[in-house]
Amino acid sequence: MTLLYYFLRTWLAYLLRHKSFRSTAFYDSWVMYKNYHGDDKKSSCQVLREVNTLAKHWKCFPETYFMFAHFKKEYTDMEVLKTYVPQKAYARHCVNKNPTYQILIDDKILFHDIMRCYGLPVPERYFSYSYGMFKANGRLLSDAEVDDILSQATDARIFLKRNMCGMGSGVHTANRREDGYYTAAGVKLTAASIRHHFANSQYIFERQIKQHPVMAQFNPDSVNTFRVVTYRNRAIACGARFGRSGSFVDNCSKGGVVVSVDMATGLLGAYGMRKYDPVKYYEHPDTHVAFKDVEVPFWKEIVSLVERTSQMLPYYSSVGFDVACTTDGPVVVEINTGAGADAPQFGKDRGIADCYK
Repeated sequence: MTLLYYFLRTWLAYLLRHKSFRSTAFYDSWVMYKNYHGDDKKSSCQVLREVNTLAKHWKCFPETYFMFAHFKKEYTDMEVLKTYVPQKAYARHCVNKNPTYQILIDDKILFHDIMRCYGLPVPERYFSYSYGMFKANGRLLSDAEVDDILSQATDARIFLKRNMCGMGSGVHTANRREDGYYTAAGVKLTAASIRHHFANSQYIFERQIKQHPVMAQFNPDSVNTFRVVTYRNRAIACGARFGRSGSFVDNCSKGGVVVSVDMATGLLGAYGMRKYDPVKYYEHPDTHVAFKDVEVPFWKEIVSLVERTSQMLPYYSSVGFDVACTTDGPVVVEINTGAGADAPQFGKDRGIADCYK
């Protein structure tokens, strides 16, 4: 049985790595199906048959079947279910044309510098810190210059981003007080404190992005971004990600809600979804702002920016762009190789498999 094969292979892989099986898509899928008690739930036998069919089709475990609650009776068309691409299957599409260039976008400091050289918009940066050295605008900074920059900053918060991380990990904020910026741990940002706490690390210190009011209305606490997936330098799918109240990140892995965006019109879909959550959110769960048909600001500019950047960095078959929309237009927050295939498929009647033809 195909499904049993992928289960045993995953279980053994995690056992050999001394990792918890509870961190796998198998476990999350099982928990979601077990905890769903709606009358519209398919029988266990039917679910096993369908999941096994999808596993044969994609040659991997189809976590999308559970992530998008396809175990509900309303999902009857297997050909439609086959259009939802599992993460491991998506990874086959995003194999680098030349792995040598992987570092260009995985290294956030290097990526930011490259984007600036090409004249492509990225978030404004105060400075970067790399193994004991502060840098900004192509030159080294003294400790006194760093302290001067921090003393003159006026943003409500400064974003601290670890140089090489993903899925919202390694992102912190320092909030402004009367006498400076303080982290959540109560540490005041100074050149000396940065050296002490980030001694052997690499961090970027970014200005706060002032997002467009259309995006801020859903959740002003986070910078709500668009995950745009490309294939062969074309933007093929997009999901708008909205953080929860009190959270400064919008990632679906951190509980954010994802809404599909129509590539032709730039309009939000009717509802949003969360990872391994069968509920359809027709409005933001905290602010109660409805999603349906809200027009994404600067949509054409977003698509153009993504495709233009892809052409400037033509080394990757498929990547995921994280784009923020400000009052002045879009900026590329970061690019992810091997980006999650789930965000652009939330809240859609079909998955993104057709986009790769």
